[in-house]
Amino acid sequence: MKGSPLFHGLAPEEVDLALSYFQRRLYPQGKPIFYQGDLGQALYLVASGKVRLFRTHLGGQERTLALLGPGELFGEMSLLDEGERSASAVAVEDTELLALFREDYLALIRRLPLVAHNLAALLARRLREADLELDLLSFEEARNRVAYALLKLLRQGLGPLFRIRHHELAALAGTSRETVSRVLHALAAEGVVRLGPGTVEVREAALLEEIAFGLA
Repeated sequence: MKGSPLFHGLAPEEVDLALSYFQRRLYPQGKPIFYQGDLGQALYLVASGKVRLFRTHLGGQERTLALLGPGELFGEMSLLDEGERSASAVAVEDTELLALFREDYLALIRRLPLVAHNLAALLARRLREADLELDLLSFEEARNRVAYALLKLLRQGLGPLFRIRHHELAALAGTSRETVSRVLHALAAEGVVRLGPGTVEVREAALLEEIAFGLA
């Protein structure tokens, strides 16, 4: 957690001070954390476990936005606009979260202004990633989409060995489970990934990036 981007540039004692403003929350596997449309109340930092962020469309279809592990943040927009949640969050496995509520956030940044800068930098990075992902999902082929989904997980520090089911990866890539299976086996034949029971291991990260951006 101390390596979280929210605490970038803080001294160890400042990180300890920052963490004192968070409240511990436990969520068993499968328990919702919040729903799309709920009023936002807190930012969450994953201490342990895994969280899935997803959006539900009018037809009832779910689109997975991210799978988040220890040290990662979500729900940060609620600290800025107090608006409705744009997505839902659920614990994929038994998960411990640290919640930072708005009043505590305002008190924290009065003590440690760098935290506000780090949050702004995180939001800017996510906006750039969202723009790029929108382009990929709109114009690129399934092979690029699957490669980009794996690359995104890799950049989140969850790899190179991912314990992920094909339908979860399909939700991230915006394609079908069957298509993901075909693409993964093709990537495995090229030596880009190695497949195991319930796992995908990235063996050639540089080549995966080239595929994701249509360079290979």
